[in-house]
Amino acid sequence: MSLFAQPKAVYAVAFACVISFMGIGLVDPILPSLRTQLKASPSQVTLLFTSYLVVTAFAMLLTNWVSSRGAKRTLVTGLAIIVVFSALAGTSDSINGIVGFRAGWGLGNALFIADRKSTRLNSSH
Repeated sequence: MSLFAQPKAVYAVAFACVISFMGIGLVDPILPSLRTQLKASPSQVTLLFTSYLVVTAFAMLLTNWVSSRGAKRTLVTGLAIIVVFSALAGTSDSINGIVGFRAGWGLGNALFIADRKSTRLNSSH
């Protein structure tokens, strides 16, 4: 099979990988600006990463089960959650609001990670 002649699911999963991990890469360069513009403490700025990663880690305990019920539905749900919470984080004017919305974004990320694992396991059979 050619590298470019892959099933649509492979492209969907690759796209999900890019979107889900943008949550980490997009925030790092803007941390100094967030700190000064929102008058945030160093610990509040750290929570931008922590809330995202902790929710992702704990949600993984349940999202693998959710994904086993339907990989496509899990992928779409995860994408919708990421879109909603990233938009809310982008419109928030407080550091605490952004921290909370990043936690929701982490839930969407967990759905993507579970979906990728489930898709890989299902395609190997």
